[in-house]
Amino acid sequence: MASAAILLGICLLFFAWRQRNQIGLGRRDNTSRNFRPQQPQLERKLLKLLGGKHKTAHRLIQQSRLRYPDKSADWHWEKAIYDLERDRWR
Repeated sequence: MASAAILLGICLLFFAWRQRNQIGLGRRDNTSRNFRPQQPQLERKLLKLLGGKHKTAHRLIQQSRLRYPDKSADWHWEKAIYDLERDRWR
């Protein structure tokens, strides 16, 4: 009986972990490729600040979208640029 309870607990933990990770993956896919700014110069400026590192730019935008989901695409790009510039001159 105790082994059945332990097995049930492990299964529940596994399914909770799996569900959490699937939700996160879905968010990443939506953010990284389809969330371009209306103003292309914002993307160019962020990539210039990051030395052309596209993955880092997408990660910053993704984090911003998770934190502020109701904001526009341009807002997230401007926020990432602002944060980078602010942190570099501290």
